[in-house]
Amino acid sequence: MKKDYVSAFLLLAVFTVITFGLNFLLYFIPDTGFSSTDFIYPLPVTYIFFFMCSVIIIEVLVFISGKNKEQLGYAFLFLTGGKMALCYAFARPIINKATENSTEKINFFVIFILFLIIEAYYTARLLNKK
Repeated sequence: MKKDYVSAFLLLAVFTVITFGLNFLLYFIPDTGFSSTDFIYPLPVTYIFFFMCSVIIIEVLVFISGKNKEQLGYAFLFLTGGKMALCYAFARPIINKATENSTEKINFFVIFILFLIIEAYYTARLLNKK
């Protein structure tokens, strides 16, 4: 694997640790009123799930970019659609949770969007590489 792809995985890991730390600390600030005690999935489980999905997607995209660069955009769309289906299955208990506190739902979808942005960024980098 090339050096810049290793750095992409390292940056993904660093981003995951930093955002997890900030998100974890958010629930310990006493004046915010947020609590993670009634979450269905603990924060580390959610971050590990999204980190592993992103690593798999980026690895597959790097492999496809080496073999057939013209199919990279289609592969990204297919993998993202698969990730969305997997996320729906993972988040179904969160979505169906009948409480007035929607903190866990918002937290899950914000994490989803953050990791989707990273995947789209690396896909754009792969597409623009000559």
